[in-house]
Amino acid sequence: MDSVALTVDARGLSCPMPIVRARKGMDAIAVGQVLEVLATDKGAPADFRNWCLQTDQKFLALQQEDGYYRMFLKKVVGETKEKGRVFPHEITNAELAARLEAGTAPLIIDVREHHEYAAGHIPGAVHVPIEQVEEGTAALELGREVAAICRSGRRSDYACQILARNGWASVWNVVPGMSEWQGPITK
Repeated sequence: MDSVALTVDARGLSCPMPIVRARKGMDAIAVGQVLEVLATDKGAPADFRNWCLQTDQKFLALQQEDGYYRMFLKKVVGETKEKGRVFPHEITNAELAARLEAGTAPLIIDVREHHEYAAGHIPGAVHVPIEQVEEGTAALELGREVAAICRSGRRSDYACQILARNGWASVWNVVPGMSEWQGPITK
């Protein structure tokens, strides 16, 4: 692997701050150089893989250290610009709330971290942290309609991509997510 041009320390920060710091770091290095990101957020590996897909940068490697992750990203294109959410099927918070009230809601998969889920979640939502989506949904009924939710729509977008790749046919990304959820909450 190429030598590291810059290290961004985002330990102790949660989504979206590690990405915000990494974007600034990526803008500070030249094409072909490697950015190292240190993060403690358990969703960071999935977030950064998705971020690299959205920005056309390259995710090189992940290492787990004592209590944190080391991620290595290679700058491939000059401009670090997100394409935005890439999963094409979205449902708004209001649409999901209306379906919950009508009793026609899809299976809701909450992909946030444990502490986020414990602080408040949609009643009946199944908790599967983003880094466990592939294996954590294997036991669920494949033919069901699914709505993935996170805080802002970024992690749930990535979760939807994983679910669709694994054979789920009816998958929705809930936007803008729990950060603006006005429907029922349970703890």
